[in-house]
Amino acid sequence: MQFAEEPYSSKFSLEKDARVASTVYEGSKKKAAEVSPRIWRLEELVGPRAEEQFELIKAEFGYKLPDFCSIPVSYNELCLSRKTVPIVDSEGRIFSLVVYPSDPGVKKAAEDAAQLLNQSRKSCSFSAKQKAGRRGVFPALNAGFSHGNGRLHPQNFHHNKKNKKILRKLTSSLPFQRLSGFATGVFKTWAPRLYTYCKNYFEKLLESDHKLRQPFSNSILPAAAFNFGPRTVCFPHVDFSNLPFNWCWIWALGWYDWSLGGHIVLWDLKTVVEFPPGSLIAIPSGVCCHSNTSIQKGESRFSFTQYAPGANFRWVDNGFAVQKTAGRPQKARWNMGLSLFSTLDELGLQ
Repeated sequence: MQFAEEPYSSKFSLEKDARVASTVYEGSKKKAAEVSPRIWRLEELVGPRAEEQFELIKAEFGYKLPDFCSIPVSYNELCLSRKTVPIVDSEGRIFSLVVYPSDPGVKKAAEDAAQLLNQSRKSCSFSAKQKAGRRGVFPALNAGFSHGNGRLHPQNFHHNKKNKKILRKLTSSLPFQRLSGFATGVFKTWAPRLYTYCKNYFEKLLESDHKLRQPFSNSILPAAAFNFGPRTVCFPHVDFSNLPFNWCWIWALGWYDWSLGGHIVLWDLKTVVEFPPGSLIAIPSGVCCHSNTSIQKGESRFSFTQYAPGANFRWVDNGFAVQKTAGRPQKARWNMGLSLFSTLDELGLQ
């Protein structure tokens, strides 16, 4: 067991162990089939009777700011109001972050965001595919734009009139704007090279097509997913269509006993992370198999994620055109992507 007060060092090597598609714009689809796609209980992974012997990272919060703290907070306030746990691979790359905010403004935004999702679910019109999928049995809607999965070019996600109205309400709301902006601040601080790389591609996409809608003005990620619960508990899965060397940002929301359930499980690391409501994690979801532990009867859990499909980057690299021939293996591109992650040394943390 490890408390969240120092970097967590893993034996996992992003360079050697992560499985990516040959062109390095997506993760390998084979990865998701290695773990049983079901809901796992905490006691199956941690403890003396566990089928698997995973390590547990326990939550610990940073210093609280005074209630009269201004919004938005300054950089110094941001650092004081959270406990950030960098997860480091065997080569020293910070390839994941767990953030436990204590700033009352962020905590209130997370509480209000959960209320919005709970209320909005009742007004949405979900298709069968939107109600349940390979990630789990809960309704979800995406906002922003994406390429791939049958799209001939980057396009805004299509929704019926009712869902479109609800998504605009969510993306323009102060709670989700606050959560998005907080994640952007963490992104800039911990992975400045990766942030700049994504920002450059994002701006090129917006300039190339003025019809593309930016889901959040304070984020450089083109897509967001709203998971409406009321029991958002993910099966083990890999979001293989996401850029494999980029971070997907996941907020835990709702009302549940986080010491008993709702953890995030990082299967490649054999690690379980306590994930209270209002917590944030950044993972390379295109290559990282992840899930949640079950929650208790009568509890509610939601989540909000921001991500970048790898096909968006391929579209830009191909001169804003479809790649018509099979791509060749690109080891150099994978090495470039790995170099965008920060290390503890360069951030002065070791």
